[in-house]
Amino acid sequence: MSYKETLNSGLKRGFEVILETEDLNKNINVKVEEVKKTIKIDGFRPGKVPTNIIMQKHGDAINAEVLNKMVNDNVSQIIQENKYRPVSQPKVDLKDKEKDGKQVFNVEFELFPEIKLADFSKIEIESSKVKLEKAEVDKRLDLIAKNQRTYKEEKDDYKSKKEDSVLLDYEGTIDGKNFDGGKAEDQTIVIGSGQYLKDLEEGLIGLKKGDNKKIKVKFPENYGQKDLQNAEAVFECNIKKISTPQESKVNDEFAKSVGATDLKDLKTKVEAQMLKEYSDLSKSLDKKNLFEKLQESHKFELPENLVETEFNGLKEKHLQSEQVVSDSHKKEIKDKKLSSENEKRFKEDANSRIQLGLILQEIGKTNAIQVTGDEMNKALYEYASNFRGQEQKVIDYYKNNQDAAMQFQAPLYENKIVDFILSKVKLKTKELDVDSFIKIYNNVNSNLDKPKTKKTTKKKTTKKKTASKKK
Repeated sequence: MSYKETLNSGLKRGFEVILETEDLNKNINVKVEEVKKTIKIDGFRPGKVPTNIIMQKHGDAINAEVLNKMVNDNVSQIIQENKYRPVSQPKVDLKDKEKDGKQVFNVEFELFPEIKLADFSKIEIESSKVKLEKAEVDKRLDLIAKNQRTYKEEKDDYKSKKEDSVLLDYEGTIDGKNFDGGKAEDQTIVIGSGQYLKDLEEGLIGLKKGDNKKIKVKFPENYGQKDLQNAEAVFECNIKKISTPQESKVNDEFAKSVGATDLKDLKTKVEAQMLKEYSDLSKSLDKKNLFEKLQESHKFELPENLVETEFNGLKEKHLQSEQVVSDSHKKEIKDKKLSSENEKRFKEDANSRIQLGLILQEIGKTNAIQVTGDEMNKALYEYASNFRGQEQKVIDYYKNNQDAAMQFQAPLYENKIVDFILSKVKLKTKELDVDSFIKIYNNVNSNLDKPKTKKTTKKKTTKKKTASKKK
């Protein structure tokens, strides 16, 4: 084999490779001898089939297999000799090219950039720690009590109001016709909870047991069921029972009802839970601040193919989304084309994601950071514990599915890299009350919706009955 460089631009490399005819023929002969040992052709004993007969029947397949192996071997040799690190599978162009009677092919690929890592000890991160006051714990206890409230059935002449629980049967129609999911019996709706369509909930105010009322409802334009978006419906409601909320008193009895031994024990558990929550949020802020600092302190050329692939992924996800968030989004989906604003935003986002991913990858590689088997198993068992009765199925799924296991491992690996960097940087920690911390946290996350977004999070949606609220 001989080769010469045909492309050297930024991270792109290209070569013209010439395969020696002698080597090609030699490898074909070796392959023919291998085939002879196993091939069966009528009239010939095993291993005695003439070469010309084998080539007549299987020559094209043998030539293609040998050529393909030689191409792969030679591309690997070029990469190893030059100590290249391609970001993806090299692109090979054969096209039956010949030069001086020899087989010629071209190969092109992109390289990982050379990244000079910053001195982490010179990076300064402002970190926030929540100072949890007793009043905040009491607020949480009150909220728990409110969510655990019970309801007392009222007399027949009682008229419903906001926050009351209404037991009813309903049947919805559009232009006089029933629609899928529009009917329910013995349904409980808490007025003002926002769990059902706003028009339906508000239409239940002022009703008594035994009342029958037709409530006009308009489905929102971003309703989860596409055929009901912007539809106008009428729900005929038969009221069976109205109950009023009963405030739960935060005392020892209440504490026992939610699994604590007494009120003191409940307060201790709630405080520990809150401290864990705010600690996790604080670490999330540190992580976002760290990512910004890392991107500011590392400048290098990005592989175009990686950026393009990331951009196309963001684009397709946006254009194929079933959760329409605006009229402009609806138009983009219909036209199958991004707006100029979103095209610019997604390109910036793709650049940012690839840049950050390469930085973290280089840090992990340079510092030999790995997720150990014990760490993987511990995280997997903790995750599986969320699926009561299905724990072993979840564990087996990830252990027997390599792609799923890699996806599960990815955030563990990233967090381990982040912990490593945070242990090296200068962390300036300040204590904040809950309100001040939440303002900072919300401000940082709201900035993620702007063009300089580093990462986006897809909100999970929960399927409910049709009359329930869908976004």
